[in-house]
Amino acid sequence: MNVTTTARHYQLTPDLKEYAESKVKQLTKYFDNLENAHIIFELEKYRHVVDVTIHVNGKDFNGREVSEDMYVSVDRVVEKLEVQIRRYKGKRFGKKTPKLAEVGVPLPVEEEEQQAPPVRENEIVPVDPIEFPVLSVGEAVEKLKANGKEFAVFSDRKTKRVTVLFKRDDGTLGLIEA
Repeated sequence: MNVTTTARHYQLTPDLKEYAESKVKQLTKYFDNLENAHIIFELEKYRHVVDVTIHVNGKDFNGREVSEDMYVSVDRVVEKLEVQIRRYKGKRFGKKTPKLAEVGVPLPVEEEEQQAPPVRENEIVPVDPIEFPVLSVGEAVEKLKANGKEFAVFSDRKTKRVTVLFKRDDGTLGLIEA
């Protein structure tokens, strides 16, 4: 990235120049190919003005900030440019294709879905009773490793309670007793 600096009515110090260039170069986290940037430092009586223009992919981003300190002006103008770049990238890359239902295209409905009665909210639907296998914890561990699933639900042989054995993210096994 090529960064040029200009000072108008102001004696530019190497520290300020280096500071401003490093701040502007931080904007490369948004675009890999920042072509060039131009930083203008200007002093008008007590007002310290920093004007930055960045060229990226044929798009120009401009920022101008006035304060009583050059370093503060540099910080604020870089913040403004960040906001502009984020907004631009959000508009450009944040577009999602609309779903077919949002566009108004009717979706095909299967026959089974049409015959099913409507389900009301908070309605209790009877389900067939479930019998859990009676296992010891050791047997459940072997069964879990053998079938490759994430969890196993069983009735503990010692406590006669429903127990859940599951694989944790760190590779260990967890045990929940009801």
